[in-house]
Amino acid sequence: MMVMSFSEKLRVLRKEKGLSQEQLAEMVNVSRQAVSKWESEQAYPELDKLILLSDFFNISLDDLIKDKNPEDVAKNNDNSDSKEDDEETDEWLIVGGFIVGVAIGLITENFMWGTIGAFLGLGLGYILKGIKKV
Repeated sequence: MMVMSFSEKLRVLRKEKGLSQEQLAEMVNVSRQAVSKWESEQAYPELDKLILLSDFFNISLDDLIKDKNPEDVAKNNDNSDSKEDDEETDEWLIVGGFIVGVAIGLITENFMWGTIGAFLGLGLGYILKGIKKV
């Protein structure tokens, strides 16, 4: 398992996009020599340039600047997308459970049952969220 430094990652990411040092330099508003120095570990980009690079290559700042295995970086990027989708689904489960609970209360035309139904619906959403994580 190979660990890559920032300079190596930058070079690999640039080449994967099919860019020359000159083209990358234009995108982040620096000279070609600056990119060359970054890739040869003679200099390090300023924070604003790191942010631009991170956004352009669709990689977190953490993954870009820390010495990590490239396969781990790819896995982290894939997992972050699925985690966001799971969290959104969980929120909808909870809201849906609440709505079902309120509907039960309205159908029975009883305020007490409506309140109980709403809380049961919320609880059901959280229970389903817990089951899904197991």
